[in-house]
Amino acid sequence: MKRDDIPLIAELLDMLALWHRIEGGWVPVSGFPPECPYTVGYKVSRQYDSENGADETDARGLHARRIGNLVEGMQEPYRTALRMLARNRATGASVWISPRLPTDDTQRAQLVADAVDMLAALV
Repeated sequence: MKRDDIPLIAELLDMLALWHRIEGGWVPVSGFPPECPYTVGYKVSRQYDSENGADETDARGLHARRIGNLVEGMQEPYRTALRMLARNRATGASVWISPRLPTDDTQRAQLVADAVDMLAALV
């Protein structure tokens, strides 16, 4: 895949951000249980999933997890570059960096672009 494939790259970046959110990018407030004790075993009906969009939401979540598995299988520093990219995209800020990545902005941007290209080739 080439960087000229803007729609596919944009979708890949969206999946990276979704993967970050799904896999624990958001820390719950300490002191509160993660779920209501009264509804622990409750399962919602799936009979209208084709009409209300839940099937598509589940499919997107599975696709994001597959993207995440591909990221986790990559070599360093590309894995870290994609993790930081996912975190930045998920939070809407470009402030997250890692000491494992180059400090020079141009070198870091090139590393991230190479990592995205490598991931796109795997997808």
